Amino acid sequence: MYVAVHSWSFRDRFKQDSAFDVFQAMDVAAGMGFKGMEIMTGKANMPPADIGTETVEGLRKVLRHADKCGLRIHSYASYNDFSYVADETWRLANIEYVKQWLRLAGETGVPNIRMLTGYLVEGEDPERLADLVLEGIAECIPVAEEAGVNMAIENHNSIFMKGEEIVGLIKRFGSKRLTACPDPSNGFRNFFKPDATPEDQEAVYRNLEVMAPYATASHLKIRGLNPDGSPVAWDLKRLVGIYREAGYDGSITFESVAEGDLLAPLAQAREAVEKAIAEADD
Repeated sequence: MYVAVHSWSFRDRFKQDSAFDVFQAMDVAAGMGFKGMEIMTGKANMPPADIGTETVEGLRKVLRHADKCGLRIHSYASYNDFSYVADETWRLANIEYVKQWLRLAGETGVPNIRMLTGYLVEGEDPERLADLVLEGIAECIPVAEEAGVNMAIENHNSIFMKGEEIVGLIKRFGSKRLTACPDPSNGFRNFFKPDATPEDQEAVYRNLEVMAPYATASHLKIRGLNPDGSPVAWDLKRLVGIYREAGYDGSITFESVAEGDLLAPLAQAREAVEKAIAEADD
């Protein structure tokens, strides 16, 4: 395992400085000691987001710079929604968008697309929305298989969010290219609160235990540091142990949700997680 950072953690820099781009983000990430990066591609029918390009030539330029920085680009992160039905053309555009990035990942040697499922919509039948998500995934799987790229589903949306639901999707389709991108604290709002109960904490790790055997990518929310430099709320020994037990050997990718300077806690948090990984290897 190694520690990476998501380009989403640089969102304030992208917003505040129009000249700040993915190449500068990689320079900063490497300077903080990260070994990898996941890069946000954006949304359907929108200009490229953090990645800044959607051509093979442009992406290869990004990857060459990453290699120069000593960073692995292990995942492109799409922001898709397969369930939105008020505008059917938009839903279909989301499916085509994921297909596009699966092909781009295959052509540029990036092993994962971090993808989403969909959101519940007020006034719409939840079962119908779930069926639309299933249809979208089914349409993308052959493209993923042909490209040799994993569709790593994050437990992010309001449809198929729990670990059991993500694994149920994976088992339903039975494709080795349909995998998980666990984000253990997603859906557990009490986890980071000072008064979080043991039950609140236990639920997060149990959720991770379900998804970890199917993971080809992973996220870790960083919400500040403890006095010893470890990230707030996390039992790193247990976290790393769950991934080790599951046979996972990919990235633990930081998403900063700190208040104030999003980047400030990341270098120390990286050191703490790398220490936990090294201790698990001993």
